[in-house]
Amino acid sequence: MLYEPERQHLARIVDDLLAWDVLNPAGGAVSVRLPDGNVLMSCTRLAFDRWKVSVRDFVVLAPDGAILEQTGGLGASGTPTHLDLYRMLPRAGAIVHAHAPYTLAFASLGLPVPSVTNRADTFGEIPCLHADDSTVKAEFLADPVPLDLPEGMVQRPDVAAVNLLAYRPQLEEVIAPRADELKRHGLAFTLYRHGAFTVGRHLEETADLMLRLEETSRTALLQAQLTGGTIYPNRLYRTEQRSQDGATMTTPVSSYLTRRDSI
Repeated sequence: MLYEPERQHLARIVDDLLAWDVLNPAGGAVSVRLPDGNVLMSCTRLAFDRWKVSVRDFVVLAPDGAILEQTGGLGASGTPTHLDLYRMLPRAGAIVHAHAPYTLAFASLGLPVPSVTNRADTFGEIPCLHADDSTVKAEFLADPVPLDLPEGMVQRPDVAAVNLLAYRPQLEEVIAPRADELKRHGLAFTLYRHGAFTVGRHLEETADLMLRLEETSRTALLQAQLTGGTIYPNRLYRTEQRSQDGATMTTPVSSYLTRRDSI
């Protein structure tokens, strides 16, 4: 079996993410770029198996998605997004995709995730990429267009169409230009009504980034409960948020919900 130490490491990370309530049966995927450029990725059925993972539950892909070794299932329908991110971000060493509950609350509204904790400041912007999944799928099924689907993914062309036709251009526009940021910190973004992605330089960092992302999402929602609907990205020290009389300016949820500056 190829890459057994890397498989063991990835299995431990999956167990950690499961223990911290980040992964759930709704889906998700974890991948790592190997030293030779190939990709080790979790299999799609792992979510249905409640993430009870063994070292065989991964697939080894070439950078173009061709299967190099299949000991379990195939990669999820989001495999093209993982491969696109590795192509666009040369320093990316690992990717975590999860339907984490608090982050998903922001994604469900198409909102960027606010940085309300110091641990989230290292991300920079955390945008939400938008696509009308139902419409894209329906239009594809009614009038299919050719799609270059990687060999190593579950063959669900209508689902892959959302990633390839709707999200790939946004990744090129929003995420790819930030490649140099990976010199200093990881990246994160969400997909509308879907879930979150974190991208880091190595696997441990990328898992930690997902926990940071979920932490700031949870804290922002708790802030709104404590304040009656206001989220404070930085309540005390960010001077540009202060009014002329010295009072701290805030972001009411009612106005925050109207923002569409994430893409």
